[in-house]
Parts: sequence; C-alpha cells; structure tokens
Amino acid sequence: MKVALVSIRFDTRGGSERRTYQLARGLIGAGHEVEIFAAHVLDMDLDAKVTIVPMMHGPSFVKVMSFTRNVGRVLGGRKDIDVIHNQIRPFTEGVVTVGGGCHAEYMERTGSVLGYINPLDRVILNMEKSRYTPAGRVTVITNSELARQGILRHYPIPPERVHVAYNGVDTDKFHPAKVSATRAVVRARHGLGDGPVALFVGAGFRRKGLETVIKAVAVAAGMANDIKHIKLLVVGKDEPGPFMRLAEKLGVGDRVIFAGPTNRPEEYYGACDIFTLPTVYDPFSNATIEAMACGMPVITSRDNGVSEVIEDGESGYLLRKHDDHVGLASSLAYLACEKARRAAGAQARLAAESLTWEKTLAKTLEVYRLHTGVS
Repeated sequence: MKVALVSIRFDTRGGSERRTYQLARGLIGAGHEVEIFAAHVLDMDLDAKVTIVPMMHGPSFVKVMSFTRNVGRVLGGRKDIDVIHNQIRPFTEGVVTVGGGCHAEYMERTGSVLGYINPLDRVILNMEKSRYTPAGRVTVITNSELARQGILRHYPIPPERVHVAYNGVDTDKFHPAKVSATRAVVRARHGLGDGPVALFVGAGFRRKGLETVIKAVAVAAGMANDIKHIKLLVVGKDEPGPFMRLAEKLGVGDRVIFAGPTNRPEEYYGACDIFTLPTVYDPFSNATIEAMACGMPVITSRDNGVSEVIEDGESGYLLRKHDDHVGLASSLAYLACEKARRAAGAQARLAAESLTWEKTLAKTLEVYRLHTGVS
C-alpha cells in the first residue's frame, strides 16, 4: 500500500520523531511505498518521497494552524494514497499516532490550568475535540493503555477506534555489553567516583519528577547502608537552578550533578547504576525502556506507560504515587546491593527484549487494515 506519513518535523531527535523514523523504515522494508509530508525534514536516509508542506513563520500556534490547513490542501486531491498516518497530532482525517498522549489529559495531570488561555494549547485541544468524535474518520494509535484511557476519558470516540502499539527499542544499540565500554570515562568526566549513582534522564524536570528524586537522595543519605553515599546524575534540557537550590537546601548539593542534554544517552546508561523517573505523566518514556535494554534496574511511577511492561519487584520498581520520595529512597536502598541490581537489571533487559519495532510495525499494519477495511 501507499502510506502518507504526516508530521511537522521529520528527524530522529525526539522520542516521537524516532518512532516515526522507525515506522517509515519498517514500512519501506516490508515493501510498502512511503511519502513523507512535513514542513521540515532532517536526517533523511530513507528511500521515500518527500513533499514539503508550507508553514507560516511566527508563534507555535500559528505554525500548527498553518501546517494543518496546508497539509489538508496538499493531500486533498491525492487519490493514490491508501492510508494517511498523522504523527503526534490529528492534523487530518486518517490514522494518528499520539506519542505524547491526549493533550487534555496531559494538561489535567500536570495542572496546566493556565494552558487553557495559551493559544497553542487551545489550538491542540480544538484539534482533538473536532477529530475524536463518534462521527469522525480518525483511528488512533497510542503507545500505552495509560494514553488510550486518557483519550477515552476526555472524548466520545468509540473505544474500538483507539489502539495500543508499544514503542520498540533498539536492543543492539542499547545493550549492556556495549554501553559499559565508556563507563569509566563518563564517571571520571562528572566526578562520580566508585559508589552507586542514580540516573535521571528527561527534558522538563518538574513533570518528569526530578524534585522527588532529589528528596529521595536526601532521605537515602541518612540511611545506614551503602546507599548513603549515592550520587544523582541529571541528564536533559531544562533550567537546573531551582533544583540545584533544592538539593543545597536538603544538604545534598554536592551529590546532584547536572550533565545537560545529550544525543548519546547510552553512555550515561552504562555509567550509572539505577535509573529513576517518578514522572507525573508520561505515556511511554523511551528513556525508561532504553535504560532497561541496557540492563539497568529502573524505578518509575505508575504514571509512566512503560510501567505496563514492568513486573513490580522483578524487572523494575513502581511507585504508588509519583511524589513518593520515601518509597523511592527505600527502593534505592534495596538496590544499593550489587546482587539485587544485577538481578533486577537482567529482568529489565528481558522485558525490553520483548518490545521490538517489528511488533510495532505489525500492530500498525493491523490498524491500517481496520481503518481502511482492506484485509
């Protein structure tokens, strides 16, 4: 079949963008024809036709509105396309993969009350409201049941039109043996020493739960076992100031190290010992599943869609509430034991191995058939 992949930006720099790239590569590899409709295309190494969709300059809401209008016009007369597959947002009728989940759910969970007067939020909410209806011709793919339930809770779209296809993970790139090669170099670069190091990876520190992790490190510092020497390495893009001040206030300022953003997260997975992400809301954290593939024991919240593939106490540790810093400190203390870390890391790797891009592609093709009615 011929598939139109629609996205404002096509590259491999973000989680949703990497998912789109993997989908395009899988579709082409399976013999399907792919045409990309985007305003910006980077890192293009696929055998796919590219159609650049014009987009106005200006504030984000203007860009989204103009792209939505223009991609509808560009695709309007294309009778040769079998499936239109929107990425991230429902720009047009067809299939849509919402990597970030339902925007209304995101705003509610993160307390973004002021967002309802933000022009971009209003544009996205109106887009969802107009597409996710009983009469609409939109079929949705989410990357977790958590995200699926968010859409069904806010909009009257029939449940049979909302499907789950977990993200895959590159278990060759994110492999324990490979990532350990740079462990000593990275630890020396950031002055991590020889003791246990917890790792936090994510952009948007507040939503991802960094405050909870810092508080847990402070609690752990008062414990009796080896975890009292724990350090925290923070990787990602955001303003560190408020969190540095919190760490200083709690007496662990010298234990919290900010590394900034990176395009090589695997080096940090290999350098650290325990992955922590007590996120407020994350439909499916790619960083979590990448860490698991690297053989890291993970501690995360049930507000992370990856929790659906984690066996609590076996392949990871799940917090009952995302702000439970005492529970997080307790899990850190348990994982201070190297034997416990190795056992949990091995189970985490096994869980990650079950998430392949081939499975994601197969589920997507199944949704295409349901959407078009062609078997």
